[in-house]
Amino acid sequence: MINPSYRAQVDLLLQVIPHVAKEECFTLKGGTAINMFIWDMPRLSVDIDLTYLPFDDRDTAMSNIAAALDRIKERIEKAIPNCTVRLVPQSDGQETKITCQTQNAQIKIEVNTIMRGAVFAPKSMDIADAVEDEFGRFVSMNIVHEAELFGGKICAALDRQHPRDLFDVSCLFETGGITDDIMQGFIISLLSSPRPIHEMIRPNFLDQQRAFETQFAGMSETPFSYQDFEATRERLVKEIHAKFTATDRTFLLSFKNAQPDWSLFPHEKIKDLPAVKWKLANIEKLKAKNPEKHAEQLKALEGRLKG
Repeated sequence: MINPSYRAQVDLLLQVIPHVAKEECFTLKGGTAINMFIWDMPRLSVDIDLTYLPFDDRDTAMSNIAAALDRIKERIEKAIPNCTVRLVPQSDGQETKITCQTQNAQIKIEVNTIMRGAVFAPKSMDIADAVEDEFGRFVSMNIVHEAELFGGKICAALDRQHPRDLFDVSCLFETGGITDDIMQGFIISLLSSPRPIHEMIRPNFLDQQRAFETQFAGMSETPFSYQDFEATRERLVKEIHAKFTATDRTFLLSFKNAQPDWSLFPHEKIKDLPAVKWKLANIEKLKAKNPEKHAEQLKALEGRLKG
């Protein structure tokens, strides 16, 4: 049974999205893009997660993000008078998040300031028919390309192991599975994540029973038990390793060794992504300052890639 509080959040989200969509520097990613635009609403989604598209330097990007969020805030306040809109600063004072609250619901709009830019071109999409039919609202927005959208979802599912993410992965298995493009998107996300690659590709499994009960139950009418969650998680790890090619493994090891062979990846824009450059710089620092730890992590990655 769908939780009424989630329905209220979705209704607010659909009122807010048109004001976000006006900012062409942003594109929608995550569960809302997947479940409410790509698919016909297998579950509800209540967050607006955004990618900043230009390949700007950090200072320029942060300035543009803050200005765009200010404009979004102003538009929402004018259009939805009963909505309290608040800019939430990061620890460094930069504003990259907005909360929107009415009497019945609260949602957030958040920009990932590390994972900026996109390798694949995004596309404009209309809201799924099921969403329009259920909530009586029509919206359109730029959506991250499916390769990076689902590649990022797989990365999130392995990293935080949240039931919402594993539900989405379960649906992916039922709707075409992990394609070559999605694997490329996954590798892009692996090289953009702050977490070491070896920890991502064979993670320690977390007990997510409480998160399942409090942060997922009531979001979908599609049957998905905690046992399904555990089975999906195990299947995901097996599938990504089955999909890794010898070239993929060599490429990941070259990156981890701070000597990336970019010719092994089919999209050269990957090397210009700010998050990838940041991760590579950190690996270079580790290799220079603590070669023993770097060698240990490189060996761990090699072992986990072999299985």
